[in-house]
Amino acid sequence: MPSAASASTGTPDVERLNVALAPRLGAARVTAVQAEAIGTGQMSESRRLRVAYSAPCDLPSTLIAKFPSDDATSRATGKATRCYEVETSFYRDLRDALDVHAPQCHFVERNGETDEFLLLLSDFAPCRQGDQIAGCALDEARACVDELVQLHGPLWNSPLLARLDWLNRSSPDQRLASYGLMQSVFPGFMKRYYDRLTPAARMVGDEFARDAGDYSSRIAPHSTVVHGDFRLDNLLFTAGGRVGVVDFQTVTHACGALDLAYFIGAGLDADVRRAHERELVAQWADGLGGYNVSMGFDEAWLEYRRFTFAGFMMAVIASMIVKQTERGDDMFMAMANRHAQHVADLDALAVVRG
Repeated sequence: MPSAASASTGTPDVERLNVALAPRLGAARVTAVQAEAIGTGQMSESRRLRVAYSAPCDLPSTLIAKFPSDDATSRATGKATRCYEVETSFYRDLRDALDVHAPQCHFVERNGETDEFLLLLSDFAPCRQGDQIAGCALDEARACVDELVQLHGPLWNSPLLARLDWLNRSSPDQRLASYGLMQSVFPGFMKRYYDRLTPAARMVGDEFARDAGDYSSRIAPHSTVVHGDFRLDNLLFTAGGRVGVVDFQTVTHACGALDLAYFIGAGLDADVRRAHERELVAQWADGLGGYNVSMGFDEAWLEYRRFTFAGFMMAVIASMIVKQTERGDDMFMAMANRHAQHVADLDALAVVRG
């Protein structure tokens, strides 16, 4: 029989769920399933499944199913960037070694030839998805930084990470390739969005595309598990008060300050960010002390300034390689404009250019 991940595509039906969940079902069977679309992701599809069982079993009545996008461009991008491989590997290899509030994984499988995959994850409902366009309040930002500590701290500078081939995609050569991709799509990005970009975003984009200094070539002073897309659309504010973290398609082995600058730069209104970002950076550095990570504020602040470019690069590249949607455009513009202002406020070009 074909594996559950390769047997079909799209929302899993009763038969597919019975195959995938067989080790957890015991004597029970899935007898019915109802699906509803959730999330705003453009790289893959997510459905909330309401599942009925023939008898009690060790499985919840709702699951989150994640599988490839129905858009050919996004699927091709997923394969080229290894996003589907990366997320399934995260749940297989790393999820249980971290303290971050990520979903529990009930099933994971991927077909290496076709790149078809299926994830069946725990559901954080009732919860409220963050809104990258609207931004968040300061108390919410503090809760998100706490989750970053629990993502970064457990495997800080761990030799285990270097042995995971799928995770190690941040060598200088690979980062330079990403920068080259940004340079190649930047003219089209400017043409498409010129009227929606602030003067600061146009200036930062032009300057960074012309000369990024050592941004891509420098070896970071530390490395850990980095989400790579730690932004509000990928964060769920739960009834219990803790933030759920989802969409691990860009996880990599890199400098933890990347996630911090990426989140703060686009998650907060510029005035709130300016007033409180030093406090949030200190919260992150101090929190890591609980994992025996010794990092002074000055070091953390310097790395934070350096990685203000991460979100701008993501906005430029992602907007040009996934399916274009109205909300997607609004989100990418919010990211590009806020991150560019972040770069300008902290004079980050001076950091990467020495």
